[in-house]
Amino acid sequence: MDENYIAGVDIGGTWVRVAICTADLNEKNIKKRIIKTLKESKYSISNSVCQIFSQLLSDNNIEQDQILGIGIATAGPLNMEKGEVFNNANLGFRVIPLKKPIKERFPEIPLYFINDGIAGVLGIHFFEALDNEKDNLVYISMSTGIGGGVICNGHLLLGKEGNAAEIGHALVEPKSIAKCNCGAYGCWEAYSSGTGVQNRALDALNDGKLNAALLMQGVDNDKSKITAKKVFQAARNGDELSKKIIDDCVFYTKVGIGLVNSYYDCSSIYFGGAMMKDNKQIIPPLIEQFEKDPIRFTINHPPKLKLTRYQDEIGLRGALALVKYKVGKNKIIS
Repeated sequence: MDENYIAGVDIGGTWVRVAICTADLNEKNIKKRIIKTLKESKYSISNSVCQIFSQLLSDNNIEQDQILGIGIATAGPLNMEKGEVFNNANLGFRVIPLKKPIKERFPEIPLYFINDGIAGVLGIHFFEALDNEKDNLVYISMSTGIGGGVICNGHLLLGKEGNAAEIGHALVEPKSIAKCNCGAYGCWEAYSSGTGVQNRALDALNDGKLNAALLMQGVDNDKSKITAKKVFQAARNGDELSKKIIDDCVFYTKVGIGLVNSYYDCSSIYFGGAMMKDNKQIIPPLIEQFEKDPIRFTINHPPKLKLTRYQDEIGLRGALALVKYKVGKNKIIS
C-alpha cells in the first residue's frame, strides 16, 4: 500500500516555506523548500506555493492521491472559510486569494487554512511543549510582523474568522506617532517587529536628536541598508539611537506579554521568528521582568518564557500538525 503524506505551507512577509512529511510527522521524514515571498501580484504567493509543492511531489516520487491534506499557515488577517487574506500589512496586497488558485491546481487535495501565529502554537503543541504546558499555551512570533497563537483550557482559539490572536496589533501606546503597516498607530508591531525596529530607526534618524554614528558606520552611511539586524548590532556596540530603539522594542514586548497573560492566563509562552536571531537582547530582560516584578505588566501569575528550538520553522510545523489534528479529529481543534 502506498504511504500517506501530509503537506504544510507557511506564508510570511519574507519567506514562503513548503514541506511534505509522512503522516506520522516523523521529523526525519520532513522534506522542505523555501523561497522569497513574491509580491508582484496578488497571485504571486499562490503560484509559488503550487510550484514548490509540485516540485516536492516530483522530487520525492509522491502522487497527489497520497496527500491527506495541505495545511496552509499565512500571515493574516485571514478568512479561514474563504481561504483569503484581507487587510494584510506585510504581503504586498491587502487582499490575497489562496484557496481558489491552489484548489484549481490540486482539486482533490483537502486544504486547511490557519493564521500563521495560530499555526505556531500548534507546532509547539505537537513537537515541543511539555505535558504540563499543553492546555494553556501561547506562541509569539516576532519577525517581519508580530503574531500569536493561543491554546486555552485545551482548546485552540480561532475566533469568528480565524484571527483570535492577532496580538501584534494590540494598542500598546495610545498617543503614539509610530505608524504600523496596518495603517493604525501605536501597535505592538510598530515597535517590536523587524519592520517596526527598522522604521523607528529611520524615523529617529530623520529626527536627528540621538547620535547614530555607529549605526551609520555599519551601513556605510547608506540609510537604505538599515535593517532590524543592523540596529541590533549597532545597539550591542553602544550606538545611542539604536539602544533607544531596542530598549523600546523590549519595553513594548513587556507590555504585550502582560496583556497576553492577563487575557489568557497561560502556563508558558514560546517565542520564535526572525527577531529571535538577536534573542539575547530581548529574552533575558523579559525573563527578569516577569520573574522579579510581573505585577507591573500583568495581574495573573506570570508564565514561563521560552524560545522554540525550531525557530523560523515552527509555523511550517504547525501547518503540518493542523492536518494531522484535522484528520485525527483531535479534541484541541474540535
